[in-house]
Amino acid sequence: MVNAAARKPPAVPQLTPAGRWTQATPEEALSLVARHAIELLSGPDVRLLKECGNPECTRTYVDRSRGMRRQWCGMESCGNRIKAAAYRARKRTAATPDH
Repeated sequence: MVNAAARKPPAVPQLTPAGRWTQATPEEALSLVARHAIELLSGPDVRLLKECGNPECTRTYVDRSRGMRRQWCGMESCGNRIKAAAYRARKRTAATPDH
């Protein structure tokens, strides 16, 4: 399915006074996405492809972080939520008196 989509003509970007502009049919847009997927999955970056560490997230990302230790698709979304939840859990544990 990916190969068939990639064989279709892709959208052609245009240069305008306002910058880059691309108008595409759904088939042209899918062709471009399929071509990028093939490049990623068959190229050197495939070893950097990871799944988000948030069990509720379905995103994947290319981990180019130093040490390749990134855990989430993004700090603004999953990373912040996970870290905030861990912080609240630590605060609750610290506030609970030992008996």
